[in-house]
Amino acid sequence: MAVFKQTYLMAVFVMLALFALLAFVPFGSSANPVAVMKTMDAGHAFAFILLSGLFYFAVEPYGEWRAIVFSMVISVLLMVAVELVQPYVGRTASFADVQMGLLGVFLALSGIIVWRRQSRQLFKGVYLLLLVLTLVWVVQPALNEWRAVWLRDQQFPVLGGFERDLEKRLWKAHGIGTSTSLSDKHVVVGSKSLKTKTTDNTWSGARYSAGDQDWRGYQFLNIELYNVGKPFKLNIRIDDGSSNSPDYGDRYNGQYQINTGANTLLIPLADVVNGPKSRLLDLGKVRKMILFLSRTEMRREFYLDDIRLIP
Repeated sequence: MAVFKQTYLMAVFVMLALFALLAFVPFGSSANPVAVMKTMDAGHAFAFILLSGLFYFAVEPYGEWRAIVFSMVISVLLMVAVELVQPYVGRTASFADVQMGLLGVFLALSGIIVWRRQSRQLFKGVYLLLLVLTLVWVVQPALNEWRAVWLRDQQFPVLGGFERDLEKRLWKAHGIGTSTSLSDKHVVVGSKSLKTKTTDNTWSGARYSAGDQDWRGYQFLNIELYNVGKPFKLNIRIDDGSSNSPDYGDRYNGQYQINTGANTLLIPLADVVNGPKSRLLDLGKVRKMILFLSRTEMRREFYLDDIRLIP
């Protein structure tokens, strides 16, 4: 019995060490922060399935209900403590992480109770099916983000073709009140474009997650834009991976006149390289691009399509 208990205690310490490593490692500098964040969210559920189960089995020799209560209390205290500490190590406290942790605790303890107390195989089978469906639901957001990353790599040097819903995870609205959606209007290539509706009093537009793409070997950035309203000025910002939040003078900043109707922007990448004031922008590690209007502009509606690099 003592060896049995010590085995679970050792497993608890190992899991706690791994959990601390993953919980406190900052990932804000990641090339794909959203995909990593969604993966971490799902990981909270799986981590607490294992941790709460190990807590239970380590204390079970002292009684079933003591083990359940101990596992629940320690698990909740641990997940709350982690969220309180994370802001001090470059991470962000998240109630969603706590929710995922609580779900993991529930799945682990309910599974133990069902398997220990239920003798009917049909009941166990139904529970197992619900467990699998729940875990699929947990991993789906992370899976979709990584599928979008895969799509981005597959269609390169096309940055925005907007033919698949997954591209909405790469091209997102930038600015409070801004919206982006796929549309069949003003299409240049294929059957879809990206409709962007901006708002006033904020920097508003569309943001592309490039994920440290390598733009070397290409000469131009091509952007097809259809403006349904009056002319306006479009700002284009391009960051590399040298900093997570570069200053204005440490990135490419361009401004372009957008006329009513169809517009083709052909931006020399040599200009992009020379965008930062004190260095050259690293085209081998392009992290994001933002197409936006200044906060003094009126609300606008425009359509983006065929955004690609040209050799």
